[in-house]
Amino acid sequence: MDKKAGLALDVGAGSGRDALALAERGWDVVAVEPAAELRRLGEVATAHRSIQWVEDALPDLSEIRKLSYRFDLVLVSAVWMHLPPTSRERAFRILTELLAPSGMLVITLRHGPGDGERQFYEVSKAELDSFARHRAVMPVPLPDRPRADQLNRADVWWEIAVYRA
Repeated sequence: MDKKAGLALDVGAGSGRDALALAERGWDVVAVEPAAELRRLGEVATAHRSIQWVEDALPDLSEIRKLSYRFDLVLVSAVWMHLPPTSRERAFRILTELLAPSGMLVITLRHGPGDGERQFYEVSKAELDSFARHRAVMPVPLPDRPRADQLNRADVWWEIAVYRA
């Protein structure tokens, strides 16, 4: 693809699935992953693409903020439910500060029981919308329907929240 789509930030990039999909669609991607082994796997899997890997984590994203980039797209997929409620407003503020003018913030919300291995917290789009009201971002209306879990867990469903700077 000749035309670049813009600069994207993939927060909690894991092994790079979403970062790679974005790069294949013409995005320059900064992939954030705190887990060293996942980050290493992602770096190997995406070595041939325009993806910069950074060790960092929410809520602060201190390494990303040092770069002074503004992103056209910030993706927070399958991460928000791991953030303690006391950290979320700060995390949301920092994410919105990283947006370029007219940039989009996309957060996926996982609903359902945890996996017994990691810490999970209840999440809601209403909470995100309340944070958005205090920031210079507007919710983007989407069809209000739950999305089935891609791993076919019957008791897990997903919701997508999108905000525009």
